[in-house]
Amino acid sequence: MKVIKKQERNLPCQLTEDELKQKAKELATTVQEISADEDRSKNIKDQLKATMSELSSRQTRLAGEVARGEVYRLVDVEYRIDDEGGLIQEVRMDSGETFISRPARDEERQLTLQAVTKEKKEGKNAKQT
Repeated sequence: MKVIKKQERNLPCQLTEDELKQKAKELATTVQEISADEDRSKNIKDQLKATMSELSSRQTRLAGEVARGEVYRLVDVEYRIDDEGGLIQEVRMDSGETFISRPARDEERQLTLQAVTKEKKEGKNAKQT
């Protein structure tokens, strides 16, 4: 037979023992890298999920505040009782607004009596000096 053409082709060849060992090492390294990247990917996804959850909660809170046009804040409040001791008024100190008027409870009436007794004692002490 006469050769009419030569070229290189990609054909299967048996690996030598050394090549087989090298390929096994590369395979093990690749498996470890994939596992590490999957773990890293899971951690990143978990972090993003937590961040998105936090952002979603903030969005819901802010949307409610904007829709209502109000926000809750700590405000100093005075509890005032009328002279007869029958009515309590809760008064906002930032605006002076009475936002609740209600009947006084027994313990609130007791506080009024204690305050009157204290004032009388202080008045007697001031007169004695």
